[in-house]
Order: sequence, then structure tokens, then C-alpha cells
Amino acid sequence: MLTTNEFVLKRTMLGVFLTAGLLLYSAYPAANTAAEGKKPTWDQSQSVSHRRIRPVEPAARIDWEGRISRLLHEEPGDIVITCVGDMIFNEQISQLREPDHRQLLRLMQEADIAYGNLEFSINDHPELQRPFYNFRTPTAFAWEVAAIGINLVSMANNHALDFGPEGLADCLRALDRAAITHAGAGLTLAAAHEPGTMKVQSRKTRFALLSYMRYWTMKYRSRDAGAPSLATIDPAVILVAGANGQTEALEGPLESDVKTMEDDIVLAKRHNDVVIVALHNHDLSHHRAFGIQDQTPPNDQIMYRRAIDAGADMVIGSGPHVLRAIEFYKGKPIFFSLSNFIYQYRTPDRIPVDLIHQRDGEIERPANVSVWDRRDPPQIFEGVMLRLTINGEKLKRIELIPFTIDDEGPLYGVPRLAGEKRGGEIIATLRRLSLPANTHIVSKGWYAEVEF
Repeated sequence: MLTTNEFVLKRTMLGVFLTAGLLLYSAYPAANTAAEGKKPTWDQSQSVSHRRIRPVEPAARIDWEGRISRLLHEEPGDIVITCVGDMIFNEQISQLREPDHRQLLRLMQEADIAYGNLEFSINDHPELQRPFYNFRTPTAFAWEVAAIGINLVSMANNHALDFGPEGLADCLRALDRAAITHAGAGLTLAAAHEPGTMKVQSRKTRFALLSYMRYWTMKYRSRDAGAPSLATIDPAVILVAGANGQTEALEGPLESDVKTMEDDIVLAKRHNDVVIVALHNHDLSHHRAFGIQDQTPPNDQIMYRRAIDAGADMVIGSGPHVLRAIEFYKGKPIFFSLSNFIYQYRTPDRIPVDLIHQRDGEIERPANVSVWDRRDPPQIFEGVMLRLTINGEKLKRIELIPFTIDDEGPLYGVPRLAGEKRGGEIIATLRRLSLPANTHIVSKGWYAEVEF
């Protein structure tokens, strides 16, 4: 168990390593403004990032430092991995000093491996923006990703190519410079299918990450195996004759793509002790006409379980932007979706066309509510951080740390530890979703553990 002073001392060497990068990053706002034009001059007072429709909740009087210090107790041989879901990240948060922010990040900074899904592009090519979404930061921002504790990311997702092959190549180089291991994207298709591998300080155990995206179209399938590419599991649609002359369309993942994933896993397992598979799953659009997508369709469950069949030690899901079930399959955990972690999705200083965002199909349209007052459902702004303890290459413990994400105000999209009431509600949601899989989630007061 570490006190704050011991924690600071332990992080000193990492701080020295990050100093050069953070100094470079500290100049980011000015450099960004110079390279990409002046800051917006129009009135943004009604923007979701600056306007509140609910009063600020008073900070709970919780000794977060004490709680996290007690949670960080380790035994000889323990290797700790934290895992979070989608990160759409464009504003610095490593400097935040409030305990519910700082101690949440401390969990990742203290872990041996801290994983998240990198759902934005780190590149210096703003002119290459393809879709409406401007999920991009300059390459110096990779040091901010490292500063919050992340050192392992999946990249096979539907925003990795928002700035084209050049933007993806820039991002890969930036992550390499910041010593952030990555998987799911590469300068070639073969490289995208290679695992990101790493060892933990003073341990012999080798870890590997493989990353794949499943989308509802073949939009992101590699067209040139020699160019920057993503590892994808693409859909197939077949027509089946039904009764009374009706025709039914059935959709599911391509068997050949699933077999390619299985081959990748087999090869990774030969050379590594623990293989993690990340699946970024978009089985259909996030349009709110489809409601809250907290269930994994049966046809999509196939690829999660086939990953375990091929030798994966765990599967971590992202993409639906809400929590989904936890399942143990053949004794190995599947986390179908960890929801969001950092969700700086509508930040008009970076994405200035705020009115268009408020008309986005992903936001509900309640009757008689101003376009400026529309908000995403609360499920979008809650999630859990996994804290996995491995010892002797075996999974020893799974802890679930609930958090919320600010959905309005100056810290829009930033996560914070959830208090007892809100945290209990998040754990109850996850318990309900996992009930069909007979997964037992046990409350430990302000957090929970998974029994296995």
C-alpha cells in the first residue's frame, strides 16, 4: 500500500522520462492555434461545453486518496492491468488536481499495463480531415496520453482513418515515440494484424494485444495491403428464402475474417504468455432511433467466443459507447463493452459547429426541449475501469471501478470516480446486464469484484 509521498517517489523516474515530451506538449495550444487558425470568435455561451442545464453537484466528501491507496495493495509476483473503453481525447486532463480525477488516473499510472481504445487520431495533418468528426490532436499530444498512465492502446476502430493513411502513419509514429504499445493498425495490412507486445518491469511474463474492428459495412476494409491499414472483421449479408415467398436478410461476421483472427491469436500465443484481444464492435449505427445498445447480438457473440477458443486469455470490447455484459466462457473473461472513458465528443473549441452536433442523430430529440439543451442519455457518460491482477500467468482478481463522465460544463467528457450512490447504480446496471451469463458481481462498497 502506497502513501501519496511513496506514490510521488515511485513516479519520479517516469516523470523524468516524460518531461521532454510534456514540455513539448505544454506549447501545444499556442502551436495548435498558429497552425490551424485563431480560436473561434463567435459566441459559444450556449454550447454544451459552456452552458449548464443542471446545477453543479457538490463534491462528495470522500477520502479518495485513502481508498485508492488501500486498493493498490499488491503481493509478490502480482502484475496489475487496468482497462478502459473508448477514449475520444483532445483536452489536457493530466493536470487536474481534484481527488476524484487525480486518483482515478493514479490507478492507471500505478498499473504495470494500462490499456484503452484510442478512438481519435494523433497527427499533424488537419487539412486531411475526411468525415465531419474532428477527433484529432497534434502529435505532441501523445505525451498527454502517456501522462495519464496509458501505455497500451487498440487502434482498430472507425476513427483511426479519419485523416487518411497519412494521418494514421503520423499517429503510429507519435505513439512509438511516447513508448505506447499499439495494435490493430499498421503501415501495412500485415502489420495491422501483428500483436503489440510488452513485458512488465522485472517480470518474465510476455503480454500481447491484438485488435480488430467489426463495422456494419465494409467501409474500413483495407483496399491496399501495402498501405496503412486496419485489422477488420467485416460483415456478410445473405438472403434466405422464408415462408410465403418472403425473403429474409441475415447479417453476421465473415467467416474468413474470423479465421484470420484465430490464426493471429494462435501465432501470438506461441510467443507470448498472456494474449488480450480487443474487439471494437459496431453492429449497427449509434442513431438514437435504435435506442441504448447494451446487448451484443448473438451473431456478434460468435467472434468474442471464437477468440477464446483460439487461445486468447481475455477479450475486451468497446464501440457501443455503453456498458455491456461480462461473461466467463471456458473459464476466460469476456467484457463485451466497457463503455466510454474519456468522451470529449462535443468540444466546440476543437469542433466548432456545435449546432450541427446538437442535431446529431446520436442525441435523443425530446419534445419541447431547446436544441441547446439536448444531452446524451446518462448511460453514455458512465463506465467501469477494470483492474486485473495476474500472478504466475493466472488471473487472480477482477475489480470494477465505477466512474462517471461530465456531460456539460468546462470538464465536458472528463471522467471522475463515482461516489457510493452513483457507483452502486453503475454496478447494478452491469450486474443486470451480466445476469444472463450467470456472472457474479459482488459489491465491495464503492467498487465491486467479479467472482470466478
